[in-house]
Amino acid sequence: MRSWYEDPTLLTPTSFRAKAVRILSFCSSLCIGIGVLLILPVILIVLILFLLLWILPGFGYFYERYAEARDRKRYYPPVEEMKPWGPHNKLIHVVHVHAPQSKLHPIVYLSGMSISMYYVKPLLSKFVKFMSEPVEVLSFDPPGYGASESPSNWNEEDLTSELSLLHEIIGKSTLRKPFILIGGSIGGLLAHLYYLTYPKDVAGIIFLDPTPPSVFEQGSTTLTNMNRLVFVLRVIARAASYGCLRPIIFLFDYFGLGDFGNFFRPSYPGYIALAMTQTMINKFTNQMQYYQSVPDYILKQKKNTSILNDVPLLVISAPDSSKARLCGYRTEEEAQQWWCDHQRVFLHNSSNTGFIFREDHNHVQCVLDIELTANATKALLTQIHSNVIH
Repeated sequence: MRSWYEDPTLLTPTSFRAKAVRILSFCSSLCIGIGVLLILPVILIVLILFLLLWILPGFGYFYERYAEARDRKRYYPPVEEMKPWGPHNKLIHVVHVHAPQSKLHPIVYLSGMSISMYYVKPLLSKFVKFMSEPVEVLSFDPPGYGASESPSNWNEEDLTSELSLLHEIIGKSTLRKPFILIGGSIGGLLAHLYYLTYPKDVAGIIFLDPTPPSVFEQGSTTLTNMNRLVFVLRVIARAASYGCLRPIIFLFDYFGLGDFGNFFRPSYPGYIALAMTQTMINKFTNQMQYYQSVPDYILKQKKNTSILNDVPLLVISAPDSSKARLCGYRTEEEAQQWWCDHQRVFLHNSSNTGFIFREDHNHVQCVLDIELTANATKALLTQIHSNVIH
């Protein structure tokens, strides 16, 4: 029996109750839908960031390590070319073309920054052919370039250690002395420093569009631009450590224009595979930093009274658009004039010098034109006295 207060007239109608339930259900579903719409983009952003900042970099990091190790193994030089002559017995890639019957002075070829023996070795083979008679040639990759092992600590490297390594490799190779130094770009500057340090070892020098020491003078526009480039290279090295540059390097071979095209067009697989690795870029960056001590080093070596004044020295210069950007000049003509004037400093230590400006070449062509290098060597040999080679 119903209680007295359960009179149907006092209770909520059944129809209204059902309507209220439907409204509440709709509002609840609407709130949940709006919440999902608001939260879903946040979830997607978090997932994308997680993918970009953790998963992909992690995958790229480990893949880059694997790919570099794979390429080093794939393009590893002949075992006899890998010598334990580096710091802490690190392996150095040394290319030594022997010529026991040669009557010519041996050649020590010093390449520029970021070039390795993968690129230079084929050029040296052509050089020997262009010389038309047997000639002994020596070249090598410093630690971190090409197949040479990188140093245990980049901070241990400096200008003095690079010169000492060059001197040690020449000694352990039992190269006959005196020899001719050929240096391209920054290799020309290294050849100049070696001559100032060990003048009796050198019979002559050929500079292929060399980098002037004044580029590294404190407070200069060129040094300021160099330091900016060092900062950019550090960022690039960081990107390379995650494999970001691996897809790009192969594009240079097919689509490279200007200097890039001239440089990558020969397409030496070993060089291209290792050119944009973190190891190579770190070495390039480190070299640019410790070469800033060049002006001070030259000032100290000027006191060396044993420098011979009749050693033949030849500078071959070439125009290049990148020099205007580096020097801070608006026109290429102004930059080229500055560059040529400062390249003549390499001729101050001899009375038997020559300077050639090749207007038909740019920097890369001047450094890599091995037929031009061979012809310059033949011309230089006519100026070398018949000293005893031992």
